Amino acid sequence: MRYSRKVIVGFIVLLAALMSPRLVFGDDDLVRVTPQIAVEQAQAFFDDVSDEPVTACDPVKMVNSDGESIGYIVRAKRDDVNYGYVVFDSERSWWISEYCLAPNALLPIESASEEIALLASSDNVVALKIDELTVGVADLDKNIVLDASGKKVPNKLSSGGNRSGSPEHFDDVFVSAKDLYKQGYVVDASKTVSGIITPTQTEVIKETGTYACAVSAMFAVSSHYVTLNRLKLSDLYSELWRLSGTWEEEGGKKYDQATGLYFTQGKTSPDKPAPALKEFCARRGKELETSFVWYPSWDSFRVNTDSGNLSIFSGRLRSNGSGHAMAVVGYVAMHNTYSNAKKYLLVVWNGWTNQLQFLPYDVSIYTSHDGTYCKG
Repeated sequence: MRYSRKVIVGFIVLLAALMSPRLVFGDDDLVRVTPQIAVEQAQAFFDDVSDEPVTACDPVKMVNSDGESIGYIVRAKRDDVNYGYVVFDSERSWWISEYCLAPNALLPIESASEEIALLASSDNVVALKIDELTVGVADLDKNIVLDASGKKVPNKLSSGGNRSGSPEHFDDVFVSAKDLYKQGYVVDASKTVSGIITPTQTEVIKETGTYACAVSAMFAVSSHYVTLNRLKLSDLYSELWRLSGTWEEEGGKKYDQATGLYFTQGKTSPDKPAPALKEFCARRGKELETSFVWYPSWDSFRVNTDSGNLSIFSGRLRSNGSGHAMAVVGYVAMHNTYSNAKKYLLVVWNGWTNQLQFLPYDVSIYTSHDGTYCKG
């Protein structure tokens, strides 16, 4: 799927402006966030960032691996059509951990697999935070837990109890009032680069029998610089796999719940995409300058985007050591006119779906992170 400039620009227009706060609390207070408040928070956020009239609805509580309630996923609809979501997570440095606004965009728990979508449609289910980038779903009453791929896993969630200290109720979502979303964010700078091909993880597994997030990121990035035939995805993906020295993860082939197929899961060394992209494009007559940096700043991605180029961000999660790579197509910088709080985001394609996401540049969740930059 190739994003047109009109669609990409639409994402940036989503981040326009700004009204006065609707929810006001003392900064030292802890607020119990009910589903109704979560919807109000989401509506306030959507009113700030969407240039389309969208309605917040269908809040789904989110819990961590201890079974502790930590936030909500709230849907956006436009004219009764799914139009995206926002994820509220009290464990993150900003109450908003990610969002997406686009026609027909599904919730994270709906797009991973048919099994997750089916369970998510039931009553009394919660979203399960697998890690900072992925979610599963759990029905605690029926003792059913599905991971991000839709695979049934043992229920190791706590059945309840109190957190040490405050707040008091394990099943309630509490967040510091100062961290709640308050309207008044204005965009200081934003840009995206259009024109990438984004085959989803499901499509890649079906057509190649393999999947590696770094290879998918390389495919998307390279498609901006050279003409690629989507019908030859298998050959092109294999070429990038070999050029980057991607290897099969231990444990043999993995089973993909969404496709019902076994596939080879690949791993790629962080510094390999840069030379692989350079060679891949050179073979197609395009001279591409590439570079690799450990622990890059958000500003380095901004500079590369401003020059009309694409990047790759990858990181290893502190919570479980899992790594992920994403194509970076843009950025957003904003500040709050009331608190002067500044927020920096990357516009990314994560390889799992064909939706673009806005992710806060919060590197505290990674043990290490890196950037690959292209210039052509």
